[in-house]
Amino acid sequence: MIKITILINRVWFPAEQSSKIVKAFTEFLKDHPPDKSIEKTLVIAVGSDEDGTLLTYGIGEIMKGMEKEALKRSTQQNLFMASKIDGLKYKVEIFLDFTEAYKILGMTAPEVV
Repeated sequence: MIKITILINRVWFPAEQSSKIVKAFTEFLKDHPPDKSIEKTLVIAVGSDEDGTLLTYGIGEIMKGMEKEALKRSTQQNLFMASKIDGLKYKVEIFLDFTEAYKILGMTAPEVV
């Protein structure tokens, strides 16, 4: 079993803003290049809903003990993007692997799952 902590950054925005989002994301990366000591990108996926709103999911593996830094970076990126894109919304979620979740409760996870 793979034991990792995951960050999911979900962003949605009107389709007519797509060219602006590409430019804004590139602009953000120039000043804030990815830091693999904090988070490693696993996938960036793009889709749409039935109303034509575009959805982007960024899923990354957070390095041990770097949850706060990963959340800070994602929030900074989303706030930057929201300042450039009309109608952009976002949600960031962190999912601990079950062994880390047990530790928060002061317990040890079972060996076999």
